[in-house]
Amino acid sequence: MRLRAALRHRTVVFLLVVGALWGGWEGALALTAPRRIAPALAPALAATRPVNVAITLGFRPEDFHIRLFQGYGVVSGVQGMTVLLDRVRPDDVRRIAQYYWVRRIAPR
Repeated sequence: MRLRAALRHRTVVFLLVVGALWGGWEGALALTAPRRIAPALAPALAATRPVNVAITLGFRPEDFHIRLFQGYGVVSGVQGMTVLLDRVRPDDVRRIAQYYWVRRIAPR
């Protein structure tokens, strides 16, 4: 009876809807992330050694993006819409691929 009364409350319904939307968004990012990683990078990711990658965005990277990527490796430059990132752990490559604004991650 209490559960039914709680589900009628607007705040509870709002929180359930927001939670479902957030979960759906996170799920969609997790499902689409592997497609952003170039197949040529797969052998390097299977090893545990850090890799050097080129991360292409859908726009010119700003200071925010460069600082964020510095937390994953060493930013060695920017070429147009591509950030060159060195010494990135394989797990971090997969994490970077989950950002919705990352278009492609390729080896360099």
